[in-house]
Amino acid sequence: MSVDLVLREGTIIQDGSEVIRSVAIKANKIAGVFQLGSEPEAKETIDCRGLYILPGLIDIHVHLRDLEQSSKEDYESGTMAAAAGGVTTVVDMPNSVPPVLTRQVLEDKIERALSKRFVNVGFYAGIPKKAEDFDVRMLPDILGLKVYPHAPLAKGVKYNRNRIEDCFRLADEGNVPLLFHPDLPAKEEPSSLEEFLQIHSCEAEAKALNLFLDSKVKYESRLHVCHVSCAGTARAILERRAEATLTAEVTPHHMFLASGDFSHEDGTAKVLPPLRSPYDGQKLAGSLCLMCAIDCIASDHAPHTSVEKQAPFLEASSGFPGLETTLPVVLTEVFEGRMSWVDYLRVCCSAPASILGIPNKGVLAKGYDADIVLVRREKWKIRGRDFHSKAKITPFEGRDVLARPVSTIVGGEIVFRDSGFVIGPGLTGRVPVRRP
Repeated sequence: MSVDLVLREGTIIQDGSEVIRSVAIKANKIAGVFQLGSEPEAKETIDCRGLYILPGLIDIHVHLRDLEQSSKEDYESGTMAAAAGGVTTVVDMPNSVPPVLTRQVLEDKIERALSKRFVNVGFYAGIPKKAEDFDVRMLPDILGLKVYPHAPLAKGVKYNRNRIEDCFRLADEGNVPLLFHPDLPAKEEPSSLEEFLQIHSCEAEAKALNLFLDSKVKYESRLHVCHVSCAGTARAILERRAEATLTAEVTPHHMFLASGDFSHEDGTAKVLPPLRSPYDGQKLAGSLCLMCAIDCIASDHAPHTSVEKQAPFLEASSGFPGLETTLPVVLTEVFEGRMSWVDYLRVCCSAPASILGIPNKGVLAKGYDADIVLVRREKWKIRGRDFHSKAKITPFEGRDVLARPVSTIVGGEIVFRDSGFVIGPGLTGRVPVRRP
């Protein structure tokens, strides 16, 4: 057998242990994992001694902006950030400007991503004011439906039980998960940091979750809870655990950062849901790896301009970049012994693919898509100025990490290598990523 590429003599994870193996790639698939000396002939070989060969991350919660928000991020800069961060598949949220409420907007996003992407790109859609007006022609090209009870995409919508049941019905009929942001609408704008935190409190998060769970009884639809930020929410999910119909995600910033770590003079650490207490972070990490109440990690990559983030806290935009920090921050947990390799591969790679029904991704094994990242164990500091994202302000600024992505392969093509891009935009990766 002759193959296109052999990743030779790198460290892979087999049954939870580090072993030295070679990985062969043919076309866009993994052709096999081989003992040293038994590798097939290859057109190209990469010496991976001293490197980890891992599945690329699958990030199911990113905001790539583009369209009328290209000053914040576009599909080129966003997917470059993904590739540089070892993320080989991203799924773009629908709260763009304009939002994805029509087939035309979805087609516009697909067209732009096709010409600009460096990694695989999938999409979600929102739900119009009347659920029956949803354009079912979007279903083959989306991986889920996303709703925002605190800030509806369609003006005039209120998320009462009837509205939520309509959303579940639509998701059930389309055989896609319903993703939701667990928060409630504010009655008035906050006038202080304390009011901001009170409006977007853990109580509001729990109330929103219960509202959706109570409205779900008529349908066997799949509900996915985005960016769980509170220990109580994780407990409630555990109590109603049903992997086939209830899944959840957590972000690195909600696990590893706390509100008290920042002065909040500007928007550097402003995000929705807000950063919580160290206790919440510890419980979220436990819910992810010990109790398995939370299924996966997602970055909630939400880029804004520096002006928008450096404004006073209440005026600043919520969210920050995460595509280039997730792998270094989470793999540091592995290297420092607080997370197992089995948990890392599950929560960053295989579980996200399973939640959205993405086939042939998230596992380093024969027959799976050749979406791979090569990682060096190396101590370095996160610096926003080095990001490929247009957004440069990160609450992880200056954080010491122990893992650096050095090469990223998407669909068998080397995209990123030694801090640079070796392929142009629009040449590899699937757009849109689809279910079977």
